[in-house]
Amino acid sequence: MIFIMKKKLGEEFKVYRDSILKMILETLKKYKKRLQNIDEKLVDCKDMDKYKLYGELITSNLYKIKNENQSSIVLDNYYNNQKITIPLDCRFSPSVNAKRFFKKYHKLKNTLEIVTVQKQETLKELDYIESIVYELENANTLEDVSQIFEEISENIIFKDKTDTYKFKKKEKIKKSHFTKNKTVSFNPIKYKIGNYSLLIGRNNKENDYLTLKFAKKTDLWFHTKDIHGSHSILQLTNENNDTKKLPDDEILLKCAQITAYYSKARFSSNVPVDFCEVKYVKKPANSKPGMVIYSNNRTLYVDPQI
Repeated sequence: MIFIMKKKLGEEFKVYRDSILKMILETLKKYKKRLQNIDEKLVDCKDMDKYKLYGELITSNLYKIKNENQSSIVLDNYYNNQKITIPLDCRFSPSVNAKRFFKKYHKLKNTLEIVTVQKQETLKELDYIESIVYELENANTLEDVSQIFEEISENIIFKDKTDTYKFKKKEKIKKSHFTKNKTVSFNPIKYKIGNYSLLIGRNNKENDYLTLKFAKKTDLWFHTKDIHGSHSILQLTNENNDTKKLPDDEILLKCAQITAYYSKARFSSNVPVDFCEVKYVKKPANSKPGMVIYSNNRTLYVDPQI
């Protein structure tokens, strides 16, 4: 009977996880296509200064250019003292061609400003979506998947999909003795390393809570450098707010190894892991769950292991 129940739960977990993963991967594909379109527009913008130059040279030489429709014209480029052949639309006069070149330049200039911002935003969205893919691929329980679904349901990127997606709601938020906020599901993975405790976030929302709400400012924060993974906190303060002595290099290396294990670089080697005091970790305004910036860090290169 127990075996049958476990098998049923395992099948249910796989169905839910794979269904949501499919939805996330569809969104990932959509944003990758958007990035591709943006890059194509940026390639077009590389020629904008050329059109400005064409317009300037024609305008400054109008007094000696025949006022007749032509397919091209050869002028002196006063920027490098070389001849330049400018292609013209033979339907229009040289002066009209110059105006059209300036118009195209300004259009591409405006496009460059717009798509540059769009690219930055799209890259951030892609980074976040890929972090969700990582979470789902490493989820082990129905609760894990349910918490991830709850997170993406709050994000506008997925709203059109999650609003129509029927997923089993969490029946009850599990708590642990760590939890300070009773409205937050917080049950991090815990490792005992010597006399220290290392806490590992299981998803983006838990990472935020662990680092920004639960951890003390003097605790140490670990994360793989430029690689998706969990936030890790090495507690240096006990329940009585007594600060322990700083850990030695052996402890720090072990923390980095465990952090690397709980990242996308789990099966890699020589993985860079950054660490710093929690007080140097900040969350930018309007940033996605799990996304932070930090400073005053050191980097350790380790092979992932637990």
